[in-house]
Parts: sequence; C-alpha cells; structure tokens
Amino acid sequence: MRYYICFLFCLFLWLLPSLVPAGENADQEEITIDFLYINANCGEAAGGHTALRLGESVFHYQFFSDSTFLLVREPWDSFRFLYNDLHNRSIAIASLPLDSSVSTRIRNHFTELLISQQQFFDNVEKLEKEIRVTQKIAAGDSEISVKCLGFFDKSKTDNQLVTVRDRIAIKLGPDFLQKQLAESKTALRFAARDMEQGKRVGERLQELVDWREAIRVLVQGLALSNHALIRPMEEERELGVSEIAYLENFSEYLIVSIVDLLQSSRPNRGETLLLQTARYLAVRHSLMAGRIFSLDPFTEKLRVVQLTDEDIAGGRLKNIQKDLQRQSAGRRDLFFHEKQHPEIAFSLLETDRARAWELSQVDDSRRAVRLLTKITLPSRPGVVSLNLFEAKGKKLQTTAERLQRELKELQKKSLELYGYNLFSRNCATELIRSLNTSFKDKESGKRTLGGWLEADSGLVFIPFLFYDQSITAFPIKDEQLLPARRLRMLESSYEQENDLLVWLRESNTLSATLYKPNKSDTPFLFFTDDSLLLRPVQGIMNVAYGVLHGVGGIVSLPFDGGEQLNRAARGIFYSLPELVFGNIRKGSYSGMDLETDQTF
Repeated sequence: MRYYICFLFCLFLWLLPSLVPAGENADQEEITIDFLYINANCGEAAGGHTALRLGESVFHYQFFSDSTFLLVREPWDSFRFLYNDLHNRSIAIASLPLDSSVSTRIRNHFTELLISQQQFFDNVEKLEKEIRVTQKIAAGDSEISVKCLGFFDKSKTDNQLVTVRDRIAIKLGPDFLQKQLAESKTALRFAARDMEQGKRVGERLQELVDWREAIRVLVQGLALSNHALIRPMEEERELGVSEIAYLENFSEYLIVSIVDLLQSSRPNRGETLLLQTARYLAVRHSLMAGRIFSLDPFTEKLRVVQLTDEDIAGGRLKNIQKDLQRQSAGRRDLFFHEKQHPEIAFSLLETDRARAWELSQVDDSRRAVRLLTKITLPSRPGVVSLNLFEAKGKKLQTTAERLQRELKELQKKSLELYGYNLFSRNCATELIRSLNTSFKDKESGKRTLGGWLEADSGLVFIPFLFYDQSITAFPIKDEQLLPARRLRMLESSYEQENDLLVWLRESNTLSATLYKPNKSDTPFLFFTDDSLLLRPVQGIMNVAYGVLHGVGGIVSLPFDGGEQLNRAARGIFYSLPELVFGNIRKGSYSGMDLETDQTF
C-alpha cells in the first residue's frame, strides 16, 4: 500500500501546477526561494527551526519518534498555522528572487529527495513484513494479514459487483477471474514449498495472498462490512443532480481502474485492487442512498487523545466541529468539480470526512478522538489462514535470521543517511546540503543563486545563525517578520487600550486574557519574549515559580507518577536563559483556543 501512497503523492506533486487555474498563474508574483527562521519555544525544535519555502510549499527537516531525521514537505498555510499560531513562534522570512527554471529545478530536486527517502523506508518496511511472515510461519502460525481485506464481510454478498464482473468478462474473457483464482492458489503452493526449502519468498508470498484475496472478493461478490464506511452526517446535504451524475462517472472510472489492475504486474496490486473494489462499493452506496459515503481510513496505530471538560467547555468543541464540517464540505465541492484527477480529490475527501465524523461523535460518554494528521488511504486489514505449510520450521527460522541480518544492515544505513546529530546533521545543515545538491557543483550553484553557503561553515548549524548567514551569503531582496500569535494579539490590544494596563494584565499567566495555561507548556509566571530589560528579574520569578511547583510535585508524586515534578523541572530549565537576557519559552496554544478568533 505504501507504493500506492507514494505513487499518489508523487503524482500529486507532478500534477500540482495543473491544478492551479490558468488565470491565477497569469498574474503570479515574482518567484522566490524563502529562507525561514522559526524562533525558539518549548517542545520540538526548542532552539529554533529552519525551513525553505518555494511557492506555497515548505521543505524542512524534522525529527521523528523512531529517531529518524527526515525531509518533510508541507503546505505553507499548515506550516504557518502550526508554528506561528499553535506553537506561538515568530517566523522571519528572507526572500531570494529566482528564475522560474531555477525554482523548478530546486523543487524537482527536493521532490526527488522525498521520493528517494520514501523508497528507502518502503524497502525497510517490505523487509520487516517479510521477516514477520517468515517468523510466524516458522512458529506454526499460518495467519497472514491483508490490507483492505477488513472492509469486506465474508458472510454477505453485494449485487453491485455483478456489473464489475460483467465488464471484466467482456474485456478479459468470461473465465478470467476463475483462472486467476486457480493460478494464484497454485502459485501460493509453489511459494510455500520454496519457503520451506529455505528460499526467500516472504514478500512474494504476501503479494500472492493479497492477489488471491482480491480475486476472491470479486468472484464471490463480497459486500462491505457494517463498519467499513463513514456514514452521512446530519450536516451533510443530500446529493444533487450534478453530483449524482459525477458519482456515476466516478463509478465508471473505478471499474476501468479495476479492469486495468487485473492486467497489471505492478507491486502490491492486490492491496490496490481491494481498495478500488471497496471504493466502488462505497460510491454505489452513495448513489443508492442519495447521500455521501466513504471508506473509514482510521487504523489501530493512530494516536488517540482524550478530550477533557476544559476542551469541551464554552462551546469551543462545537466551533471546532463546525470548522471541520466546513472543511469537509469544501473538500466535497472540490471533488465534485475535479475533472483531471478525481482519485486524488476523493482521497482528500475521505480523510476530511473522517476527521469531521470522528469529532462529531464526541459527547459526554465518548471523549476519545483518533487523530488523522495527514492524508491517509483506507487500509483496514483482514486476516486469512493459509494452511499450506508442513512443520519444517528449522529452515524457515534460518531464513528469518538471514533476513534479520539484512535488516540490521539497512538500519545501520538508515542511521547514516537519516540519523540526527546536533552539530553535523540538523535542520540547518541538511537544508543547506539539500539546496546545494540541486546544482552540479559549487561554481554553478553560486552563479545561479548569487551566493553559496556550506553546511560545515562556522556556526551555521545554529538555526538563527543559518538565517543570518543566508542573508549575508545571498542577494536577498526582501525580509519580513510574522510575529507570534500572542505578540500579534498584544499589539492589537496596545492599539485599543492603555499601554500600561495592557502590559500589567498580559505580562503574567495569572491575569492574561490572551493566553490560557496549556498542559503542553511548562509552569511559568511571566512572559519574557517581549520584555528584554526586565527579563532577568522575571526569570528569577519564573525559577521561583517552578521551584514552588516542584514542591507540589513532590507531594503529588505518589499520585501522578512524578508528572508535576517533571513539568516543574522543565519549567526551571527553560527559565534559566532568562537570567542572562535569553528567552526560549513563549507559551503555546491548542486548536481549541483558536477557533473563535480568525482576526489574528
């Protein structure tokens, strides 16, 4: 399935210019590459962060929980919202004018880096999957997980698949599916025999199982399970005449896709065939009901948060629910007007509908919310039992050990290619290296960009010095600063009220109206990001405030497992730079804090 995700992702990047109306391209502003510096705050990238912006896309390097340090591409609006609003950080922007050909070259290079990175981890995932399959079979467990099979109910059939089978019979022959099913069973027996003889076939075995199950779904005409679909929400309107016509065309598009997949030899075609078949049935459900249905993309591995009374109070939850409903409605409109790439638009619709639906289910008895933080293709797995293997686990175990050694080599290579180092491989150094490798050599890059910066030059690994040296090294045409959310609101308050009263009220967390204490923030008393001269004095007070919380943390240690004590220690740590006129902590906001105010 990750091949399919990568395919759609790359296709989307390639087709992105064609998705912009011609009228908008005609009056484009001057093309620039923008060097971004995001100042410090508690949490991720506490010492500051760097990024490059090309048009409406932002490229930056990010540390992940599995200790990988990877290139990430995000829409500018999402990036700004995360860092400038939620994380409450100011963003400095330095713009370097570029020819369109140079901009395209750099964008294509970064896209190639993303694809190469994705392919590497696809290979790791394939090997891990092969190891799991081999180890399970060696242990006598013949159950295999198949992505997307979980959408189907083996005890029910759906006549909607008759149309698909008829088309397959016309295009590929009346016995095509039966022959494919028989051939897949034979291929599985041969694969099982090879595997028992110590040959490496784990990946091929998985693909054969996926293919057999996809063919079986079509042959048997299996229906979707009761929990496969995100059902219509009260806020969603019924399908209009034009939308019904569009869905009929999209239904035909999916049939063509299914027929093409049956003739394809692409990797993971079984998973993709199962997904397209499930989507076809979801679309037919929509047409029969006159309301929109889509597949449920939620998985067991998604992060789950428990909403508190504070999150729900004051109508904030309802406002967020309405906002997600608006986003879903907007994505629906885009899908029904998309002429060139309906499948990409439908993937976006699936994700946005699921987000809106998930939050709409929250009430007094259900507070758990699953988070979809990115576009997620539906992939609910199902389990099948092979019963093809004899008890010859020794050779299989030897194969599994050989695969484990290969995996260790890949993991070692992953550390070399995608590991993090504070001084030699961080968000600044890797951004420079990625930009530099867009060009054949230093001379051509310097000639094209008007300057050059090396990843190992001086203190460029420090984010704010990376930004300063970028301004010096390149012929920057324009600079701007996007103040952090609290600073923007503070400036607005100064314009409307007495300066002294505003400062007295908003300088501390006890009386502030522009900030509400956030669980993700450490305990502190005074804001110091807008108060340079008083910063050491306020820092002393913040340290004392942290110590006070630490005393409380010692008392509550048996009850909270040291949570308050840990937060207090971190609060003291982030207050120390304030004693010497430095500042890291600025406070942050949750999504619940932002929904009622679009002014800032």
